[in-house]
Amino acid sequence: MKKTLKNRIIAGLLALMLAVTTWVPTEQVKADDGNPSAAANTTFANARELQFGTTIAEDLTNSDSKRYYKFTVNEASELNIGVNKDGTAGLRLCVYDTLKTEVYSCKNFGYTNSFSTGSIFVTGGQYYLEIEMLHAGASGAVSFVANVDSMGESFTETQDSNNDTVSTASAIELRKKYKGVLAQNDEVDYYTFTVPAAGKIYFNMTNSANGTLKNVIYDSNMNESFVRTVLSGAKVSEYITLAKGTYYLAITKDNNIYGVGSYNFNIDYVANVPNAPKIKSVKNTAKKKMTVKWGKVTGADGYELQYSTKSNFKSKVVKKKLSASKTSANYSKLIKGKTYYVRMRAYVSVDGVKKYSKWSSKKSVKIKK
Repeated sequence: MKKTLKNRIIAGLLALMLAVTTWVPTEQVKADDGNPSAAANTTFANARELQFGTTIAEDLTNSDSKRYYKFTVNEASELNIGVNKDGTAGLRLCVYDTLKTEVYSCKNFGYTNSFSTGSIFVTGGQYYLEIEMLHAGASGAVSFVANVDSMGESFTETQDSNNDTVSTASAIELRKKYKGVLAQNDEVDYYTFTVPAAGKIYFNMTNSANGTLKNVIYDSNMNESFVRTVLSGAKVSEYITLAKGTYYLAITKDNNIYGVGSYNFNIDYVANVPNAPKIKSVKNTAKKKMTVKWGKVTGADGYELQYSTKSNFKSKVVKKKLSASKTSANYSKLIKGKTYYVRMRAYVSVDGVKKYSKWSSKKSVKIKK
């Protein structure tokens, strides 16, 4: 029994000695010690979610120089990134869309240890931020914080749903205010509106973008009806006369760099008073009947015709509404031997309210049969 216990103790001591002689400490891998990076976000595929408003720190080296972050915004937004770094190496920042296309062109920020990218405007969608340390042999700690604000655009634009073409133009109303954004990845905004009757439209814009904006109004056949430019920071109001119909407004930036930012606009409208119709003839064409013919008024929505046995139209007046397509009308059950006086006026209908022309010159006819 004593021999067995002794053998067990000796076997245990031998096992312990073998474990001690074969144990090797585990090596700690650091992102900045020249070994393979301990950071996981070194490619697009492994990009980390960017936390807005939170300071993020990275250690970058010549052999481990890039970090990737991804973020999503639901609508046109303003992004601003503030950076602090150690050392004298330059730093480069880029923003890409989901197709890995540059949205915010890669920009080198030289040797300044503290800087801001300034405003970066993007439409809704997912993006990637790339940070890269420049110059061979450089290394250093980098910290940054990214903040984002929605621009409050009247029509939400994303990479997949926007008003960048005529076919996807946003429908707007006259006399209503709108806000738009031209982002780094948004060259043009299209809007469509309807002029209910010939009249003057007043185009009002405040340009808060960083460059000149160009505004073009096209008719339904895409012929230019109006072209104006608005300088950065300017507020303008200009008017043109347009016929009744459907139109498109295109707002474009000056070039890929300038003209980025927001703008506000509205289109006021005052309908023209239509011309008075010209009565061509008034004849007693049949028994107790008269026929009135007139010239068509361009842009009119309809006509009002009056006839009376009183030349001053103070009493015994009969009123008739006529469609814009008509150029003649017949009236019967008149009194033989009486003279009838006729006058007309055209009208346009805007927001349910009729706007009338002056009365035409009156004509008369005696009912002889």
